[in-house]
Amino acid sequence: MSWSGTTAQQIAKAVRRGDADAAIVVDHHLRHIEEHREAADALTSVRKIESLAEAAAVDEIDDRSALPAAGVPVAVCEQLPVTGHAPRLGSNATFLPIAESDHRAVQRIRGAGAVVVGFGRSSELGLWPATDDDGNVPGNPWRPDRGIGGPSGGAALAVATGAAPIGIGIDGPGSAGGVRTAAAACGVVAYSPEHVPADLNSDPEHWLNGHVGVLATTVDDAALAYAALTHRSPRSTGDPGRLRIAAANTTPLPARVDDEATKSLLQAVRCMTDLGHDTFRARPKFGPRLTAASSGAWSCAAYLRSLKCGPDGLQRRTRRLVALGEKTYLKGLFGPILGDGNRIRRHLEDWFDFGDYDLLVTPGMPGPPPAAQGWSTQTLRSNVTHLAGAAAFTAPFGLAGLPALVVPVGMRGDGVPATVQLVGPPGSTGRLFDVAAQLIAKLRPRRYAPGLTWD
Repeated sequence: MSWSGTTAQQIAKAVRRGDADAAIVVDHHLRHIEEHREAADALTSVRKIESLAEAAAVDEIDDRSALPAAGVPVAVCEQLPVTGHAPRLGSNATFLPIAESDHRAVQRIRGAGAVVVGFGRSSELGLWPATDDDGNVPGNPWRPDRGIGGPSGGAALAVATGAAPIGIGIDGPGSAGGVRTAAAACGVVAYSPEHVPADLNSDPEHWLNGHVGVLATTVDDAALAYAALTHRSPRSTGDPGRLRIAAANTTPLPARVDDEATKSLLQAVRCMTDLGHDTFRARPKFGPRLTAASSGAWSCAAYLRSLKCGPDGLQRRTRRLVALGEKTYLKGLFGPILGDGNRIRRHLEDWFDFGDYDLLVTPGMPGPPPAAQGWSTQTLRSNVTHLAGAAAFTAPFGLAGLPALVVPVGMRGDGVPATVQLVGPPGSTGRLFDVAAQLIAKLRPRRYAPGLTWD
């Protein structure tokens, strides 16, 4: 039996009970990475010696009952600091010192007993909805001529190929829809936790650096990872009761929604209706300045994140975006002129309240994942014209800070996963997980691409 391809919940239960050794579990995943090019492409670095040592330390703990993620391998986006490693930030321009402490999210998931096996490839500074650099263009496991999304595309691909059952990456403003865009491309589950947006006068630097989201192949594994990140006991999914669910296939940001995306959305809506929920066609209200606020946050995030890099080495698309962001930020245009996440959030909260909606469902992506090609070598104009639309459904809710979850619902006619995004008002995390679990139980999408094998 190989532990690679097993769910995080199954692994943690076996390690806690002493039915499996964490070191063996991690070794199986490391071997899987070595033997499968798709899994290796996902990671810029593999922590072979360190992860085996950390797994052995988990095995030495006499009472592992308090470790909800005992022995679970995790892929961490290279944007997040891990002790003993210098964060690369997806860029050759990064010259950061070796981290002396873990990012808080990494610290918490390791504290829950998980083991970091490697670093997921990221788009530069976590800005772009496709993941490639220096000629490395990872292919989608479902259809190789398509990409893996971004910015945390490597962590999503690691999960989608069995390199780790859980991944953590960045989400929030200026992150092109974060883990949810990558999950929509790779056909896995991703959750972006709720956060309160900042404005120009509160703490824009912290807010625009992004927040952490989780990736998994099952809803229960995503809930386990989220519980570990928030120091909560894992919550089992259950019956959410009868809900009022709005459905929208009109993109909040400029993009064309293809027929397959609409078809997948309608399939999910019909499933929700069969499950006893009331569904309505609706159009969420973001206010008049969503596009300006989104582009302003994106460019300002690029400028602030670039301050961690050297003057040379940034991709030309990033240099151009940084130049725009520097003017926007230093002239005080973000917030009072362009709008900010707080205003977008208030409009959405009012919309949820006025319609008495419990959840909103949208497509995960407006079309198939972007082509697997060297987007990092192209101009900013080309990236905006041909690539940015991939995050048209996911990015606005990262800007507003509302809880959002992407879940696979089957396959598109063109051979890539079909996904939908569930978004809720503040405080609706449990409801999102419950409905996502219902959808997967009813529609039974594949966890892995057909070509993947385990010994």
